[in-house]
Amino acid sequence: MGKSGNIPEKDGEKEMEDQEKRRRRRQSRERQRREAERREAERKKQERIERERIRRKKQVHRQLGILTAAAVLLVLLIWGGVAIRAERQEAAAQAAAAAAKEQEEREQQQAEQQAEEAMGTAMEELQEDLEAAVLDYDGSWSVYVKELEYDNSFSINNRGIYPASLIKLFAMAATYENMEQVLDNETDYLGSSSSARDTIQTLLENMIEISDNEAYNELVRLQSSSRDFTEGCSIINEYLQENGYVDTGVHTTLHPAASSSVKDGLGDNVTSVEDCGKLLEKIYRGTCGSEEDSGEMLHLLLNQENTLKIPGGLPDGIEVAHKTGETTEVQHDAGIIYGENTDFILCIMVDDVTSAAYVYPQIHELTETVYDALN
Repeated sequence: MGKSGNIPEKDGEKEMEDQEKRRRRRQSRERQRREAERREAERKKQERIERERIRRKKQVHRQLGILTAAAVLLVLLIWGGVAIRAERQEAAAQAAAAAAKEQEEREQQQAEQQAEEAMGTAMEELQEDLEAAVLDYDGSWSVYVKELEYDNSFSINNRGIYPASLIKLFAMAATYENMEQVLDNETDYLGSSSSARDTIQTLLENMIEISDNEAYNELVRLQSSSRDFTEGCSIINEYLQENGYVDTGVHTTLHPAASSSVKDGLGDNVTSVEDCGKLLEKIYRGTCGSEEDSGEMLHLLLNQENTLKIPGGLPDGIEVAHKTGETTEVQHDAGIIYGENTDFILCIMVDDVTSAAYVYPQIHELTETVYDALN
């Protein structure tokens, strides 16, 4: 009876234990559910926070981009304004410089024009003075003057006159023009090209610098392969015609000299102040033959040893490249004068001379008048 009486009590305890277990399981499940809900809520909260962070970050980036773009735009606007101002200033400076240059060029042109007009007036007055002066001089005068800056020129009583040694100017020019043939002719005679070149150079120096007559005679002969003087005259005269020396002709040997007198039968040697001036200008400008040829001819003329005529009327230190000619009846000098301010050509030919003692001072006076007028 005792044992059977305890069975319900034990069953009740077990029931209570089971209920407690169930309650605890429910509580455990409830805690797990609430924990899961809490974690889910926390996860969603973090997602919201992250989304908000990303949204704000993007917004900040957009704002920074806008600010950067605005700053760049501002800088560009400022730089553009500065650049525009700089361009305007540069354009203004260039315009001012161009205007100043244009004004300077106008003033320079005006000055050049005034100087040219003044030179033209000076040449007109000089011509009048010389025309009056030569009327009182001894002999019959021909004069040619050309200033070499503006190319004003005039001549007084230009005509063909016996040139004496002035004809050597044209023999010199023809020799340089025909130098290859002249060298060949002398080489055939001497058998050596180097000796021929040395001989020709010596002949040119002697003919121009000391006015040696035989050097002239020989250079005329050397124009011809047969070394015939009259053939040489013909060759030189052809050169003179081709180059416009209308008043000049080579027809006779010059004396005193070692060789005999020879004439081509066409009259005496002849030239004019204008032809002499034309030849000298070509030498001055480097157009008589080649520029090198002109330079060599100029060198010869600068070393002329007779300085009794044109050089005697020039200031000390003034260079003159010239050639003289004289007999008992003629007194000539033709040269390039390198003036302090103006270079010019002066050619003087006087025939029917009474005495060189009269003519020399008159050549000096005329030369001084020309120099002072042009310089």
